[in-house]
Amino acid sequence: MSSLTSENAETKVGVFWDVEECPVPDGVEPSVVCENIKLALENKGYRPCNVSIRVYGERTNKFKDDFLLADIMFLPAGDEGARFMRMCNDFFCWGNDNRKSTLMVMSRDSTEFASSFVMYKNLNFNILVAQPENVDRKCPVCRKPLEMIITDEWVWESLSAGGDPLPKTQEEPDLSNSCH
Repeated sequence: MSSLTSENAETKVGVFWDVEECPVPDGVEPSVVCENIKLALENKGYRPCNVSIRVYGERTNKFKDDFLLADIMFLPAGDEGARFMRMCNDFFCWGNDNRKSTLMVMSRDSTEFASSFVMYKNLNFNILVAQPENVDRKCPVCRKPLEMIITDEWVWESLSAGGDPLPKTQEEPDLSNSCH
């Protein structure tokens, strides 16, 4: 379990959500999922007013208008590769404007973002991730170094309901062996 100081609780949290890979659960409104994400973060000591959520999806995503009506930033970003590139670019820009903050990425496979996570961890960011429960990892070897730099990790299905992160053992990160 991670421990957050009051200083960390005051930091901004940028949430970058690939809604195609981590879909809105059946029968749940997108605004409810966003409130549940904020609740899960609040349970870890973050303030909901410091959380900004960006949702990335295909232009034809059936929830696009629901996100916009709920005043949640929806960014049409195309296919999987286009969403990955847009998310990377956006969290680079966001991170540049919000030093020593918390970066949360919700996607099918967090190992795709390994080199970015290492960079942000070295800049004193907290790194939070959420992934669907049963997903094939593109880089299983990258998993171990990532576990050491990720502050908290959720299973998407739990996070979308406001649940707790996975239990974590505290180890010092060895960033020299990370995947790029």
